[in-house]
Amino acid sequence: MVKWHLTGYRRWISSPTGSVLLLVLLALVGDYSSRGVFAASPLPDQDDVLYHAASVSSIAATRDVDSTYFLPNTTVPTHYSISLRTDIHNDVRTFSAITRIYLTVLAPTDLIVMHVQELNIASVALYRIASTGGNEIWIDSPTYMIDIVREHVTFRTAGMLPLGNYALEVAYTGSMRNYQSGYLVSRYRNEANEWRSVGTTHFQATLARRVFPCYDEPALKATFDLKITHHRAYTAIANMPLASTDIDPNNREYLVSRFERTPLMSTYLLAFAVTDFKTLRNGQHEIVVRSNAQDDAMYALTVGSTILERLGSYLELSYYDYMPKMTSIAVPDRGTGAMENWGLVTYGEPSLLYNPAVNTYRNRKRVTTVIAHEYAHQWFGDLVSPRSWDFIWLSEGFATLYEYLATRLAEPGDEYWELFSVEVVQRAFLQDANEQIRPINWQAATQAEVSSLFDIIAYQKAGSVLNMFRNVLGESEWRQGLTQYLTDRGYDAATEENLALHLQRAVEGKDILPPTANVRDLLASWTDAPGFPVLNVYRLYRDGIMILSQERFLEHSVLPTGHVWHIPFNYAYESSATFYDLTTAGWLSSRAAKLETPVPDDEWVVFNKQQTGYYRVNYDRRNWDLLAQALMANRNAIHRANRAQLIDDAFNLARADLLDMAVVLRLMRYLRAERDYAPWYAADKVLTYLYDKVRATEHEHAFLVYVDELIEEVYATLSVDTVGQGESTLYKYLRQLITGWACRIGYKDCLERSRAALRKELLPGQGESSVAVHPDVRAVVYCYGLQQDSAEEFQLIFQRLMASRNQAERTDLIDALGCARNADSITSLLVTIVFSAAPDTTFVYLSEERNRVFQAIYSGGRAPTLALMNVLSDSVSVQQLLAIVGEGTIANAVMNIAQRTNGAEEMARLEMMLTAMNGILPPGTLNNARDTAAARPQWFTTAEGLIVGEFLEQYNLP
Repeated sequence: MVKWHLTGYRRWISSPTGSVLLLVLLALVGDYSSRGVFAASPLPDQDDVLYHAASVSSIAATRDVDSTYFLPNTTVPTHYSISLRTDIHNDVRTFSAITRIYLTVLAPTDLIVMHVQELNIASVALYRIASTGGNEIWIDSPTYMIDIVREHVTFRTAGMLPLGNYALEVAYTGSMRNYQSGYLVSRYRNEANEWRSVGTTHFQATLARRVFPCYDEPALKATFDLKITHHRAYTAIANMPLASTDIDPNNREYLVSRFERTPLMSTYLLAFAVTDFKTLRNGQHEIVVRSNAQDDAMYALTVGSTILERLGSYLELSYYDYMPKMTSIAVPDRGTGAMENWGLVTYGEPSLLYNPAVNTYRNRKRVTTVIAHEYAHQWFGDLVSPRSWDFIWLSEGFATLYEYLATRLAEPGDEYWELFSVEVVQRAFLQDANEQIRPINWQAATQAEVSSLFDIIAYQKAGSVLNMFRNVLGESEWRQGLTQYLTDRGYDAATEENLALHLQRAVEGKDILPPTANVRDLLASWTDAPGFPVLNVYRLYRDGIMILSQERFLEHSVLPTGHVWHIPFNYAYESSATFYDLTTAGWLSSRAAKLETPVPDDEWVVFNKQQTGYYRVNYDRRNWDLLAQALMANRNAIHRANRAQLIDDAFNLARADLLDMAVVLRLMRYLRAERDYAPWYAADKVLTYLYDKVRATEHEHAFLVYVDELIEEVYATLSVDTVGQGESTLYKYLRQLITGWACRIGYKDCLERSRAALRKELLPGQGESSVAVHPDVRAVVYCYGLQQDSAEEFQLIFQRLMASRNQAERTDLIDALGCARNADSITSLLVTIVFSAAPDTTFVYLSEERNRVFQAIYSGGRAPTLALMNVLSDSVSVQQLLAIVGEGTIANAVMNIAQRTNGAEEMARLEMMLTAMNGILPPGTLNNARDTAAARPQWFTTAEGLIVGEFLEQYNLP
């Protein structure tokens, strides 16, 4: 699963009058109300609040869980027969259903316990299934009791049930929500600009129980029969193909859609949808999409089919050997996540729809990698599920690895695999350096505990560790082990032991691992302990001898630990730069060891080639100096992935006081000649961190001179406003990064080109034709094109936002609008949030877009942030916004403003805003913002701050 956005409540207030917001509304509104092209608002009940995979469970290293949340093992399911009726075509947000659960009693009992959440049970009947066949025998109408905390329903029978097979039939009703929970409602505008409601499902991790009583634990697999009664104007789809469609005998306006029986699978993987969408087909591969987005689905139809086929070939297990079809559905206004339901994958539209005319190369990358992630789950998670949520990484870790690796199999020209180290490994490091982080294997019992496991540890860290073992074991043995693992555990559940067993068998007798080592022990050193190590390489500069040692890497502290990781290492050096030979040279399985190498004492050495190992590397100061000199002389002497690694490791080692920050800044001087994206990605994090510290201080000018020195030569090779034929994906990433910095630090050429390109598209001169800005350069051109007083262009971009039905494009346009330096434009944008919740409004935002507006503004620079602060300083305005977007959004904006506050003048302005918000936000929130801003100047009194300031002095030119 790619994490979905969750939601928070909002409500409409009756009158927006009396605030500063209304005074500037006409600046943006113009004659919108007379245009007649915007539909009335659907006035949804709730709004989305950002929740994503970067979140992490910050908890102690060990814990006990409440085992009473687990179901007893006296009964187990074998089959479900579900009959559900829905009126979603009329936006009716309730449903009725009858579910028959076929189960086996394993120990005599009078209690049948399963899961349920917010279902209103009408009747219950229990039947005995004779072992010899024949008719079912009615036994009882059990009583029941619901534990709303544990979400258990306990059915009590009149007498003890002997061992055997039974069927429990439950009739009930339930409700739909408009966020990712059970059977949910989404809304969209059709070709006639009418609002339509559709129903889809999301059951992971513990939400199938919202739709039918069930044994809602991943190991308790069963088969499913599904029957859905729905209006004839709509179509039902599910995991399996449609078996039959009949007219409802009770109402000829309705149809009864029956689906083929599923294979054995977990409850969280059941899925269905009831929509008026269209289906596009490429053989057995289908895309289901609203009718006015069919063109946007063509890319996914093609690339998805290829990815599914290539993954099957790679694993030597064709998807279609297990399932008869693959359907992907694009769900409107459902954020950007996706869910891997077996045979029916659900996506938020930006993760499945791509239109090259309006969407960027980043949107294309997201669609490709999310499809690859979800299709990898068809094997890792669906065919073989985790035995318990403790092992969710066996699902999400593999999917994270193959969302990149599968694209190399299917679309190698896109170069997405090149991003794995910077987007996955380095991202995991940031969270995994927390002292309170959890290990990969982690117990969970309550719903909240289970939900918290879907974090960066299960996704990025697990994916990184799996990739490390893929390289250690070798691609051939790795694939062989995975194929046997999937074959052996197919239609069943697995633990880490099962995976390790088959990987061990694949390498047995091949001299791949040390003689006394086994995969289980090696893997456990990474999965059973929190955090990750730093490999310290201390060179004696005497006959190639080095001392290797390991310790846990933490972002802000050093703690003693008795844990020892089994660290696979390899290295390259100046006269043997074998960066493409990823063979493991040795293992560090102790706290420290002496290593004899052939490395000449006057040459540099780099450990962890291409950063395939999940650990940081620190060197003695002399080796760091040799590396800096080598990069200045010839950057290509060191592999691009290791150049990125050196920058990222050095910066984070310096942040942890394990290295001098001046080493980092000197190392980065070579970037003036760097043309690869990965090192610049790592450098961008350093520059962003430092600019946040020095902006609006005495060091800002020197820092800008330093950045100018780094980017000047690279910028000269790039085009700000045009896209050439045959540009590679990584070139596009590099261009956006470099031109973004060029415009940010005030390059006249960058700003003028952005401004001119924006005007050529939106306001061409008399007699000139409009020249559209290519989507791949739009982010920089639009953002910095709005840096001048550009109210007219701002209005035109806003109009495009309101007219667009492409959610990814809408997000890009919101981000652009947030860059505007015109205070009235920013205020007007906030006005539209207030009016968007009114009945019959012409301002239509999707559910999470109001929050995105705030994020775009405080991320857009100081000028738009000041405009936002002016609005938040007006008590009436902030109360109106609060009533619509919720306290969380406003509080988040306040904290982000505080985190960007530098200098006495900005601090005074912040205090004015916080004082005006007394009585509106809780005192704790306001005080936290004050404390955050007040602490920022203290950085200049730290060793890191003093070293950076001293280094920048040389750039403080008159």
